[in-house]
Amino acid sequence: MALTLKDIENAKPSDRPTRRFDGNGLYLEVAPSGGKWWRLKYRLHGKDKRLALGVYPDVGLADARKQRDVARKLLAQGIDPSAVKRDQKARASAERLAKKNELAVQLRIALDGAVEIWKGRALVKLKSTEACAVRDLLIKLTA
Repeated sequence: MALTLKDIENAKPSDRPTRRFDGNGLYLEVAPSGGKWWRLKYRLHGKDKRLALGVYPDVGLADARKQRDVARKLLAQGIDPSAVKRDQKARASAERLAKKNELAVQLRIALDGAVEIWKGRALVKLKSTEACAVRDLLIKLTA
């Protein structure tokens, strides 16, 4: 049975974290301190995973359901929503640092070997084969 706003408001903390399930992996976790977090439980490549979607009431029931639907679409394509969120956070951090220091150069290596190089607001993306070629060139130049 899906959660209602009344169920969420009436969720009281207990001595252990409790979960109120909404459906399709979405649930509200109520901490003993009284905090309420939206989480999504999913399974990818045989592993159980959880994704934090936000804090109630900052993220309402409708927003949490929208985020759940977006994450499930990514899962249907074989993409880990946690990795997407982590990448978005890294990009935002790189952009924020770039605004502070236009001269800074930042390097990020993805799991598949692809490389992103940030200089200021400019971004250069290299595939793993291109990154290997650049690495070999740099080794030759420094030798």
